[in-house]
Amino acid sequence: MSHAPTPLNAQGHARLYLHAVLPCFVDLLAQDPEARQVAATWEARIVLRIAGGPAATLTFSKGTVAHAPEALPRADVTLLFLTAGHLNAFFAGNAVAVPLPIWGAWHIGLLAGFSKIADRMEAVLEGEDRVLETPEGRRLHARLTLIAAGLGLRPLAEYDAMAQAVLKSIPEGLAEFSIGGEENATVWFDNRFGMWNAGWGQPPRKPDVQVKFADIGVAYTTLRDEADTYAEVGLCRITVDGLVPLADGINLAMERLRDYLE
Repeated sequence: MSHAPTPLNAQGHARLYLHAVLPCFVDLLAQDPEARQVAATWEARIVLRIAGGPAATLTFSKGTVAHAPEALPRADVTLLFLTAGHLNAFFAGNAVAVPLPIWGAWHIGLLAGFSKIADRMEAVLEGEDRVLETPEGRRLHARLTLIAAGLGLRPLAEYDAMAQAVLKSIPEGLAEFSIGGEENATVWFDNRFGMWNAGWGQPPRKPDVQVKFADIGVAYTTLRDEADTYAEVGLCRITVDGLVPLADGINLAMERLRDYLE
């Protein structure tokens, strides 16, 4: 007898986009000349927010961008979504779920360029053929997938009942995931019930478990489920150092992300 899938939480889904997917703009511009060229001369701030709810800000400066998980002041463009469902539909590609440009609608060039970079990021994260046909495209895909997965664990833990059940059943502690040979390719998740936290970069304290992919190729095949994970561990191409049950449980929780972001 089949069971109905656990429904997705709209609030958690929206926060995944705002606080896990949007930060990928930072690495995309840092690593991808195509995206960086679009924003090469920008000095601009774009805010995306849900009415009465969470927000995120992207601040562009000469080919770089910074992400903040809140609405910062002095935005050049503010895009308002009426509900979490409105934002989720927009990110899912619903053509009629357009945001309300409550400020800055006259910045046509900025909005057009932002849309172009967003399309590029979507192609990279979704692993479109035109991206994965090149080594650099596969590298970008692996990096952004790791970043989105790591940062996505916090909203997943806070809002998704299935993920919460998994995380409650495993040891508390801090887990670090990284890619060997890659700069700024470390994410972490602190599994403390009710006080979950996640980040991209060096963790705030010594991890209880460290999971490391030997190189970008191993990360790419593993994150796409194209590798035998146990074989890779046996060959020391994936190393797990520390509290193994914590890493195993977090990996299981990460599987839930596919339901939200596919």
